Amino acid sequence: MTTPISDMLRSLSALAAPLALAALLAPGAAHAARDACPQAEAIVRAAYPQAPAADKDGNLRLGRDNIVIRIADADYGEPFAVICKTWPAHPDLLLAAIPLMQDTPNQDDGHTGDLRILVLDRATLKTRHDILLPGVMSDDAIRITNVSFDTARYDLAPGRRAFGLRISHVGASRANPFDETSLRLFDIGPKGLAMVLDGLIASRSTGEWDTNCAGRFNSRVVTLSVGDTATHGQGDLVTSESYESSRAALQKGDCQEKVVDKGKIPRTLKFDGQRYQIPEKLRSLDRDNAG
Repeated sequence: MTTPISDMLRSLSALAAPLALAALLAPGAAHAARDACPQAEAIVRAAYPQAPAADKDGNLRLGRDNIVIRIADADYGEPFAVICKTWPAHPDLLLAAIPLMQDTPNQDDGHTGDLRILVLDRATLKTRHDILLPGVMSDDAIRITNVSFDTARYDLAPGRRAFGLRISHVGASRANPFDETSLRLFDIGPKGLAMVLDGLIASRSTGEWDTNCAGRFNSRVVTLSVGDTATHGQGDLVTSESYESSRAALQKGDCQEKVVDKGKIPRTLKFDGQRYQIPEKLRSLDRDNAG
């Protein structure tokens, strides 16, 4: 009997687009939609008062360090444009992320850029807090496909709710599909905005196959909640990693897929006074690649 994944693998063997396979194979591929930001240009103007007007393609060049900010979707694609979202826990505040990309003529080999996270007064767009994440918007053959805010109830301490940022990547190899979404958490403490969780794997799917049927596939999904215990004044983070490994092979002309291993692994992440410590197996690719 064939499984849905087996049927999908068989039909995908005819696809030519390399990214299509990676996106369709990965259980975590249906990521949250990008946070639209109609106030994008006003936000950038408030953050960079001396910046020139955006060009006809929606690109705003700072004129220093060869940096371009994308107000509207153009050549770089969706993930590299400004995003923003009202913070439900604090409706008077607006969360914004401004990718600061190197303005290079050819991005075929990847992109180079930093990410500036801002917490703004929603009415005036005045910056309340901000932080720069060097290298987070850089990619290569494994491309950034989505950046979005996560405003779930991450209550790290009484009266202190963190917000998250998710960044998704998809690999370009058809024979070795790769898909990953990472999670970072940001907390506004006595010293201002700080990143307290840096690059936790939220989901990852990998594989190695012959582009026809035979191959091996692995998927992991990590859920996160705040526990009842605390370390250094901040609640411990409880993770549950659900993993599954499968094998596919041709049998009597049909692509058959079989789950060979699956399970769940619970872990507790403790705050060390600056950040939550992430075990190596749960560290995201973009954490390792960031500057």
